[in-house]
Amino acid sequence: MMITRQKLESRKKDGTICDGFLVKSCVIACNLGLIPTGMMKFLKFFLGGIAVVFVLVFVVSLFLPKSYLLARSIEIDAPANNIFPLIGELRNWPEWSPWYAMDPDMKITYGDTTTGLGGNYSWEGEKSGTGSMTITNYDPPSKVAFTMTFKGWEDSPSLASFSLIPSDSATKVTWDFRGEFVGNPIQRYFGLMFDKLVGGEYEKGLGKLKELVEAE
Repeated sequence: MMITRQKLESRKKDGTICDGFLVKSCVIACNLGLIPTGMMKFLKFFLGGIAVVFVLVFVVSLFLPKSYLLARSIEIDAPANNIFPLIGELRNWPEWSPWYAMDPDMKITYGDTTTGLGGNYSWEGEKSGTGSMTITNYDPPSKVAFTMTFKGWEDSPSLASFSLIPSDSATKVTWDFRGEFVGNPIQRYFGLMFDKLVGGEYEKGLGKLKELVEAE
């Protein structure tokens, strides 16, 4: 049975088919015998259902948190002065950072300075992606903070920091990572999974840092 454009237009008017390019596509498909006429209504509801799901996902994302925060802490049996050099000097990060273990072929480019305010480096790797980090707060041996920028997310840089707080004969080291999602609200779904996806790596890094310091 041949389906004419007039018949499809008529079905469009009574709500049994959507308009636009789908009308033209259906005309061609039906006339070629690729889609039985009885499937038209099913296709309409199927495609409409997909559209509803996408709209629902978008609307829900508008109510998700705009910011994200990840933090992990560990007690290290050593004074802060023994710990800080491994954190405050970026060239020492390969000794304990989980990202180097995860992506050993990662290419690192160090800046003119790698410690103190303005110290920086950039990286590029198959697993770690591409990004850069710059020291924005340097207060030895208590705190060091960074601004981190990732390729594809340049409009929403992240902030990371280490705080070292003396506790009896030990030091509590806290490593945190925070930021906000700017632009597409769909990105906020990532924030719901961020702690589970990355938290374990932070724990590995702090564990390695503790192992190095306490072995001295």
